[in-house]
Amino acid sequence: MENIVSSVRPVRKKFRRGYSLERRERQVGLLFAIPSIIGFLLFVLLPMLGIFVLSFVRVDLMSGSFTFEGLKNYVKMFHENNFWQSVRNTMLYMIICVPLTLTLGLGMALVLNTKLYMRGIIRTLFIIPYITTYVATLVVWNVFLHPTQGPLNSLLMSLGISSPPQYMVDPQWALPVLAIIGAWKDVGYHCILFLAALQAVPRDLYESSSIDGANWRQSFRHITIPLISPTTFFLLLITIIGTLQAFYQMALMTKGGPSFSTTTLTYYIYRSAFEFSDFSYASAVGVFLFVMTLVFIWINWLAQKKWVFYQ
Repeated sequence: MENIVSSVRPVRKKFRRGYSLERRERQVGLLFAIPSIIGFLLFVLLPMLGIFVLSFVRVDLMSGSFTFEGLKNYVKMFHENNFWQSVRNTMLYMIICVPLTLTLGLGMALVLNTKLYMRGIIRTLFIIPYITTYVATLVVWNVFLHPTQGPLNSLLMSLGISSPPQYMVDPQWALPVLAIIGAWKDVGYHCILFLAALQAVPRDLYESSSIDGANWRQSFRHITIPLISPTTFFLLLITIIGTLQAFYQMALMTKGGPSFSTTTLTYYIYRSAFEFSDFSYASAVGVFLFVMTLVFIWINWLAQKKWVFYQ
């Protein structure tokens, strides 16, 4: 009996020592996570809850009083023609920008994944638009797309086109051009992530497929696309979220015009809150945009089970 007890004691001490070490690591990890948790609570969760509450009340900025109004702001929102126009503009911007950004990012990554001369310099040039501030890039685009003195229209007129497009003052051109600028701004980031995913694909799979007689199109379709699908899914989600929150191009280049053609939901919220001082209505539109974003994420999350493959 004494031998059994003596043999159990070292095991129990080892178990207690391992348990205390695991608990100590958990406590240290929690300690390091506390600043991020506090930042999330103060700057993300509480403002979101505040916007949700504010959408149900009327705020008097002069007296600082609050008046409960229920769903009045939401009823007003759904009866506003400008609101639905901003929804259509946001959807059109997303439809143009998302596939364009993903396609260009993947194409650039495929080029850089080959044995290309001066590949490092070209990769740096691709990433420069992404790391450059929005204000600086949009100022350059404003000059480049000037209807009479811009380099692009000057080139078109020198080629014999007497009436080149008036990009930022034409309602049919303004929003697509802003979507192209948004894609150009973010395509470098997509290129880098796609390039990392391409370089992680095992080379022996391509060698086996070539031995079996597959050409490069078949290898790209049946090997490359499935194996980089997790990266594609991640970039698809963040691009959808980014396009739904597009703001800088509209605020700095078109001010929502011409004729409300580039007013997206985020710029509509900005104008409602800071130009018309209707913070409650702007909060209601913000809640709608939040729900709209969640719906798109949920749809893509369900759809990814059919086309995303994890190794």
